[in-house]
Amino acid sequence: MSSREWEILGVDHVAIAVTPETFDGWRGVWSRLFGGSIFYDIADANPGGVSSMRLCGIKVGNLSIALISGIDRKEKSQVTKYVERHGDHSIQHIAVAVKNIEAFLEETRGKGIGFLGELLLREDAWGGEIKQIFGLPFDGKLHSDEAPFFEFVERPKDSGSFSSGESFSDDFAKRLYEEVEEAARQEHTGVFIAREILEKPTTSAT
Repeated sequence: MSSREWEILGVDHVAIAVTPETFDGWRGVWSRLFGGSIFYDIADANPGGVSSMRLCGIKVGNLSIALISGIDRKEKSQVTKYVERHGDHSIQHIAVAVKNIEAFLEETRGKGIGFLGELLLREDAWGGEIKQIFGLPFDGKLHSDEAPFFEFVERPKDSGSFSSGESFSDDFAKRLYEEVEEAARQEHTGVFIAREILEKPTTSAT
């Protein structure tokens, strides 16, 4: 039995990047063809910003999808850049649900796992506190706005299922975009897991 004070619970949501031209089509695929239900839809997550994204939250069974597309203004959206690099309908990030995220961060950081900044706190749709943090890019050769990444999130115990991506909100969409955009502007020398750890899995990653 594990003595860990934290636990990975499953996938909270998956963010999929598409082009503006195919957004409505993919929205229909997930909601009509695949039988999903739309629980959130915002045309502009960062109004007034130099760039933005469109975001639609779709629940299919136990899976929450965040469908995103870039909105280019004075600057090209990081979502646009991501699609240009990886193609239409590419997974940008996977949000992993965690129990006791503070203990998770303390242990994994001590074993070489790299995260972007500090733990973010926000309120969900029911007034509970959501805690989230983004991982550094997996591949150091890719610029931050072109690299897939992990998000780790802990939701309040009384807000329903751990995969309750239905708590998306305008504030969540704006903060998500701003955080990833800020990461894209920074030059990161670190990665989520260092190559030496991956090549020697019996050392600090265990």
